[in-house]
Formats: sequence, C-alpha cells, structure tokens
Amino acid sequence: MKDIRALIFDFGGTLDGNGVHWLERTYQFIHKQNPEITREAFDEADKATITEFAFGDSSIDWSYQDGSMLPIGAVASEYAARCTLRETANAIAVGIYKRLELSEQMKDEYVDWFCAGAAEHLENNRRWLETLHGSYKLAVISNNFGNTRGWCDEYGLTPLLEAIIDSTVLGIAKPDARIFQAALSELDVAPAHAIYVGDSYAADMVGGKNAGLWTAWFVGNQVKTCPDPTMVDVQLSHLHELIDFLGSA
Repeated sequence: MKDIRALIFDFGGTLDGNGVHWLERTYQFIHKQNPEITREAFDEADKATITEFAFGDSSIDWSYQDGSMLPIGAVASEYAARCTLRETANAIAVGIYKRLELSEQMKDEYVDWFCAGAAEHLENNRRWLETLHGSYKLAVISNNFGNTRGWCDEYGLTPLLEAIIDSTVLGIAKPDARIFQAALSELDVAPAHAIYVGDSYAADMVGGKNAGLWTAWFVGNQVKTCPDPTMVDVQLSHLHELIDFLGSA
C-alpha cells in the first residue's frame, strides 16, 4: 500500500515541458529547420555553450548531461544565477546558433517558440499543483544554474512549494542521493513517503530510486529506453496522470 505524502518534481522538461528535456527540444527545433546539422555537431555546440554560460569558460570538462558531478574548481556564474527563464533560453540559444553558424532571426524564432511553450506548460501545471497543494507537500529539485527559485517565483510556483533545491546552490547534482535527501529533510518526510517525478532516466529515476523514493518517469510522447525497469514505479505520458498512480492501491 502506497502512503505518499510528498510530490517532488524536476523542473526543466517536467514542469515546463511535456517530458522533453531542454536539450532535446532545442535539437528537434533546429534539426527540423536545418536537417543537415548532425546530432554530433549540435551536441558539441550545446555543451560548449552551456559550460560557457554556467561557468564563463567553454573549455571546462563537465559531464553536465548526466549531472553526476560538478566541475572541480569551477565557480558558477553569478550572471547565470540571476537570469530569468527567457534570458537563460536566449543566452544559450545565442551560443548554440553562433557555433552552428545559424542566423539571429532563426535564433529569435526559436526563443519565442521555446518560451511560449514553457510558459503554457508552467501555467497549466501551476493550476494543477494548486489542486494538490494542502493534500501533499510539494517540492522541486533541479540540476540548474542557481536560478530555479527565481523561475519558480517568475511563474507563480513558489507559494505552492515547501522546498526548492537547485544543484548549483546546493553544490550537489542529480543523481547524487544527497540532493534528494536535502529536499526530504526540508519537507520532513521519509523517502518511502515521497515520489520523485522527472523526465530523465539517469538523473531522475536512478537518482530518486537510489535515494529510496518512489519514482515516476515522465516520458511524454517520446520513445525513451529504460535500462532497468526496477528503477521506475510508473511511466507517465502526461504529468497529470500521476493522480491515477497516487489513487491506486
């Protein structure tokens, strides 16, 4: 019998998207308009841009995609931590589009598209979280640039959340179990009474399960490979399907 008292969510790709990570949304948009750009070229441009934005140095060797560690000796950019969601999306797009030699007009079209979609998902999910507030303790854990709380403020989520954990602020990133433990400590909830909802198998499902939480994998309409089904308690094609899982025996 489940006795879940806390719902903890990833931010990017989960609350602001339909199970599709920022990385994938950006690549899919660029590839649709520019099919000649390879995934390898995009990944190289994206990684250099992210590290430059986050740390002011594109040469840092940082395996940011799995979030397993922070770069040794690197200091997170104060600028990145202050950026709104749109400012962040634009700064990252500027770097990627320049590195791929794409036009500024195309970059602007991408930013408008990305931010409109994120705003729509965040508004829908804010209204949904309002229906859960009071019945469950709600929280967010994000591998981010130090600006997760600012984004939650920006989109009206903060009043609904009892904990907002940002990897850059904490100095620990998913899938490290300690980032989940930090959220549970703020919520004063045991791991067995919490579920973590995220779109990444490696960071969210493996991290959450190893920390002892229930796990809900938000796959959306994407085809995602699950290396170990024991890491996932439920798969969601829509975030609000979580209610069905919570209500089942």
